[in-house]
Amino acid sequence: MSDLRLRNHRFDTARPAMTPPPHPRRRAWLCRAGLALVLSAGGLPAGAWNARGHAAIAALAEAGLNDAARAQVQALLAQDLDRFGRPSGRRTLAAVASWPDEIRAEAARRDPEAYRGWHVRANPVCGERLGRCPQGHCVDQLIIHHTAVLRDHTQPLRQRNEALKWVVHLVGDLHQPLHSGVNPNGGRARVELVGATPPADASLHAVWDGALLDAALAGWQPRTPAADTAALALDAPTGWMLETRDVALTQVYQPLNGFACGIRLAEPLRLDADYQRASVPVIRQQIERAARRLTQLLHQALAAQGAEALTDAAPPPPKN
Repeated sequence: MSDLRLRNHRFDTARPAMTPPPHPRRRAWLCRAGLALVLSAGGLPAGAWNARGHAAIAALAEAGLNDAARAQVQALLAQDLDRFGRPSGRRTLAAVASWPDEIRAEAARRDPEAYRGWHVRANPVCGERLGRCPQGHCVDQLIIHHTAVLRDHTQPLRQRNEALKWVVHLVGDLHQPLHSGVNPNGGRARVELVGATPPADASLHAVWDGALLDAALAGWQPRTPAADTAALALDAPTGWMLETRDVALTQVYQPLNGFACGIRLAEPLRLDADYQRASVPVIRQQIERAARRLTQLLHQALAAQGAEALTDAAPPPPKN
């Protein structure tokens, strides 16, 4: 892979049927149609955001790509392989958006250090705003690293294909509030979801990944992000992450009954109907932000004459 010292792994878990790539004039329409399908589908597995959340962000971002960036995405996805080294048939960003979650179990078994903390950064919602990032293994620094690989046309197509999949997934992860803001009595705390029946061991993190996200996606018709070609600063992902950390404090934790920094809340945390309703616009906002920023990042990384920002990316994680 292009990261995390997993360079020779082939762990894709699905092999969709092969289909020819769509005509260029139909691609934007197909992206929008794909988004509608994602928002109406059910029963997909959970991840950081569940698979529907990642697919919605990716489909929305792809619908906003300009023709040049979309052509490069198609060229990179044409190189996508399954775990047996055969063409996977995946031809949309939504189809590959959960790839890092698909390979996680096997990759972590082979190299547990490489996968420790890769899709989060433990930024305390109380106290210091920026959490530690050992050896560059955290979500914002890995986005910077993979973006540098993606925009480097001297890299093999296989490396750039995997970098694309990492960028798509990690931008989604970063905008999940509980991936960018932590509290000692937070993400792992057991919850009671009033009016619903989550699993007995459901945590605050899990319901934001799943049940609350599904409620926010139901019946939603988001707008395709407008093309934005403004240059991004090198540390743009870190800024996005700190913004999301603040969302975790103000929209996830503070509305909890009895929340105060330094006070451990009694479990299970009770998420009443008001809390659940209030989460819907927050989640939709985060999905739209992630999609818009992913579109902008891909425009910049895949531009024929790429912008200078994000070239001096953080060094890749150490190799074995």
